[in-house]
Amino acid sequence: MNKKPIIGIVGKPQCDDVIWNKICISNEIKDAINKNGGVAIGIIPQSKIKQIKEGKPFSYQNYYLDEKSLSDLFSTIDLCDGIILEGGITICDYEQEIAKYCIEKNIPLLGICCGCINMALATGGSISLENYDYLKEKHFSLLNMEMHDVIIDKDSKLYSMIKKDKFIVNSIHKCKIDNPGAYSIKGFANDNIIELLELDGKGFNIGVQWHPEFITDKEEENQIFKKFIDYIIKSN
Repeated sequence: MNKKPIIGIVGKPQCDDVIWNKICISNEIKDAINKNGGVAIGIIPQSKIKQIKEGKPFSYQNYYLDEKSLSDLFSTIDLCDGIILEGGITICDYEQEIAKYCIEKNIPLLGICCGCINMALATGGSISLENYDYLKEKHFSLLNMEMHDVIIDKDSKLYSMIKKDKFIVNSIHKCKIDNPGAYSIKGFANDNIIELLELDGKGFNIGVQWHPEFITDKEEENQIFKKFIDYIIKSN
């Protein structure tokens, strides 16, 4: 591959504006892609909002996803060499459709926090809001970038990339994955909360429950983006 790989960041709605319902892209993820040799573009749904449900800790947005809308959405995915599902406080049905499409087409996929949750949900998994107060205390901080340890299986793809089976991460989530769907569980926090999902035999298809984009000064965190992009370069 002579050109830089194009990485699509799937936009996440922000409903905190008085007038506009915006779809936003994480600057930190864009910067991590650029830092490691990729070009970032935004991926947005190609249809109107059908339903908004406010909730705790997530709100939910459903879009009109008829055949034409999905075809248009997938045509934007086809422009990319890899896809990142970013974190946030809104779960959208189009994110799960993108995850399914990436699995079907074997498109490299990285999910971050809510993106990891959407990967599980897309394949029949489930999340739990049990112990919300505990999770808010132990797994949620916008300031503490060393929140808890993650223990990684040595047979995981992530371990093969970063060569560490335990390291400290940040954490910005207030729910937990109960059922990983079609994914295999490859890492836990020290309180057994699921932190790492991988899809067996599907190239690069990994979801993490922490936010490596905020701590790319740590080599193991930057390696997640570097190995993602390196895999794409070698595969094309």
